[in-house]
Parts: sequence; structure tokens; C-alpha cells
Amino acid sequence: MTIKKGQQISLSYPIILINTLFIAGYYVANSLTGDGLNEAVKFQLLTSWEGTGYGEFIPQLIIGFFYILLTISLVLYAAKKRTKKNNVFVTFVGVIAILVNPATKDFYEWFRPYSHFKEVETISSKNLKNDFKIETVKNPKSFIYIYAESLERTFFNEEIFPGLITELKTRDSKYIDFTNVEQVYATGATMMGMVASQCGVFAVPSMSDEFMPGIKCIGNKLTEAGYELHYLQGGALDFANTRKFYKSHGFKNLSGLSYFQKKYKSEKYFSQWGLYDEYLLQEAFDKYKILKSSDKPFGLVLVTLDTHYPKGHKSPLCNLNYKDGKNPYLNAIKCSDYNIAEFIKKILKEDNGETVIVLASDHLSFQTTASKLLKKLPRRNLLRFYNVDRKINNLKPASTLDIGTTLLSALGYNHKIGLGVDLFSNERTLLEKFERNTNNFLRSLTPKIEEASLTSRK
Repeated sequence: MTIKKGQQISLSYPIILINTLFIAGYYVANSLTGDGLNEAVKFQLLTSWEGTGYGEFIPQLIIGFFYILLTISLVLYAAKKRTKKNNVFVTFVGVIAILVNPATKDFYEWFRPYSHFKEVETISSKNLKNDFKIETVKNPKSFIYIYAESLERTFFNEEIFPGLITELKTRDSKYIDFTNVEQVYATGATMMGMVASQCGVFAVPSMSDEFMPGIKCIGNKLTEAGYELHYLQGGALDFANTRKFYKSHGFKNLSGLSYFQKKYKSEKYFSQWGLYDEYLLQEAFDKYKILKSSDKPFGLVLVTLDTHYPKGHKSPLCNLNYKDGKNPYLNAIKCSDYNIAEFIKKILKEDNGETVIVLASDHLSFQTTASKLLKKLPRRNLLRFYNVDRKINNLKPASTLDIGTTLLSALGYNHKIGLGVDLFSNERTLLEKFERNTNNFLRSLTPKIEEASLTSRK
């Protein structure tokens, strides 16, 4: 369809196209996040997409693409029939459509003015840099940190998910559970959750060769204390600037998808997102034994993938299903429960209480085949410590921002990381101080976190 000479595209047509793009974008994003164009989408748009499992989302992308094409075709057709009267009407309706579009509300949340909190004025960008000299600790403990993809605590609820989590509920090993860890502003994706838990601030994307270089995180501080730090993930290291983050924050040894593709030649070892967890956990166990044999304290951070949205990916050696096996995501959770529990058991059997193990969900689950069930409950992140002998209030409201400070405490260090507090102490968390205003308070800190993170340490 073409526009004849002398015809013009009125204001109504670009308005229609803008609304179409908003609808298509919102549809695709919401089908993935279950929460529209949230902060996780904004963060991902500003970082690297390398390693994304696009095959998981082909139907949504095709529907969105054809919806846009159909609208463009109708606009071109309508351009031949337009009159001054219907142009005014269509323009008016188009503006109203944009205003009520859910994407417009989400975009407004991205850019709306910051709320005013007097407490923000007491926090300088210097306070957020974590630029302290770490103390010397005699016989420091090592640690293993397991980021369990989307394995939120909600899956442990027996009323909604009876018999789903069994192995991680056994008491054949001693652990401490924090059962009231909420998801706060800008911590709702894997990279965002890792930054929050290691730096005590939320992530701000960077276009430079470094990722938030002005802020020192637990990796930087523990490297200063003599730790050897390793990072393992089955997916691409450049996804969401993962490599940049860890290289900028004390980790010199990183292993990701390209490394494992050279080692495991067959595609049977890989899902859409990367190496299956069974093989990754074996790699982590082998790495642990090597690190444990050295004289240096170490940190081993790993990220699982099998419970990635939307349907999960059962490791090929796992023959477990949940109930009748009709819900693929819950089948993946069932296998993850077994695989992670077995990995931790092997570590504890080899260890003499010298290695702190942290098991935590990186963020709450996105849109999956189990989402309708999850919405029946108040949702919380998983956070558990092994080989730590402390007494806690496990119902203390907390967030992933508190994990870095708590981990340092478990290792014997008395330092505060960013906005976090030691959950083994009686200090009040942000959620205790600000309650339902916590997200607005955090959002209002954005300019100061950006200032702190983009100032080079060099």
C-alpha cells in the first residue's frame, strides 16, 4: 500500500504507531516478567543481551512483530480514506489510548520525579563506595555462594506446593534460614540481585569497560584480605554485563558458557541458556576441592540455570517429576531441589566447618508455568547459611541488599556493605525503617548511586 502524491500522514497515524509499539512491547515484556516493563526490563535494555535464550520466547516475538506489521498496513490503508473529521476523532482516541496504555504507566515509573526523603540528604556518594580498609582476621573462613536461579522461598510452602521441596528441607545438616527476605527496588533480575547482594546497593548500568567501578563490593574487600575468588556460571559471561561486573570487583577467575562448550562438545549438555546444573555443580565441587587444598582463603560463586523462566530445564540425568509431571517448571524445581541439596551434602562431608555456604535465590521467579500458584502467597526470596553458629530472628524483614554485610559477618569481618545491615545483629534494616516506602526511598538514591558507581577508583 502506497501513499499517493499530495497525500499527507496526519498526526493521528504516528500516534497510532506509538500506541502499537507500546502495546507490542508491553505484551512481550509482560509475558516474560509477569510485571510489565519493570526495572529489570529497563536494566536489560541498557546492558548486553549476549547469551539470551531467544528460542524460549519465539511465539511472543512473532506475535508482537505481526501485530506491528498489521497496524502499519491498516494505517497506510486508512491514509487513503482519511478526512479532516475522522482525523480529529482518531487523533483524540489515539492520545487517550496512549494515556491508558499500561506501558505508559510503566514508562512513567522509569522517569517519574524522585520522592523526597530527608534521610537521603545524610547519605553521600562517598558513603556508598565502601571505601574502608578491611580488618585482619585470624583463620578466616572461606565461602561458597550459590545463586539458585528463581528458587524463591515461596516454593517451600507445603500448602501450595506439597512435596515439591524435600531434600533442602531435611535437617541432616545445620543451617540458618532467613525467611522474610523481600524483593526491593531494582533487585529483580539475576545481575541486579548479584550486585545488590555483593555491593549493598542496586545496580545501575554502565556503557564503559567497567561495571560500577567506583563502588567496592565484597569481592574487592575480600581480595584485599587475601582471598582467591572464582566465579562459575553455565551461561554466557557477557549476558547483562556479568563479566564486566566480576572483573571490576575482585574476581580474576571466571568460567562461563564458552569455556564449557570447549569442554563439553555435545549439545546434550546444554539447555537454551547454558550448561545444565548437574554438570555445573560437579565443576563447582571439583573447583572447591582444588581451592580447599591451598593455604589461601577462597570464595566460590556459582549461578544455576535449570530453573530459568518460562518453563525451566530439567537436567538430563534427573528422572524426578512433581506430581503428575504436567507442570514443566515445577519438574525443574523438583530436580533443582535434589541437585543443589546433593551438592551441599558433598561439600559438608568434605568440609570441617571451615567454609560458609550461602544458598540464595537471585530474585523472585518471573512469568512461568507456576506463576498462578505463586501469586496465592506473599512472595519471599530464599536465603540460607550453612556452617554458621548464630542465633537470629528469622522473621526480621530483610532484602538482598543485606546479604553482603551478613556474609562478611559470617566470615568474621565487622564491616557494613552499602545500605545493608548484618542480619545476625539487632540493627534495623531498611525495610524496618521505611516499611512500604522502602522502594521509593531506594529509588530516590539513584543519583547518588550513579555518582558513586561511575567514579573510577583509579
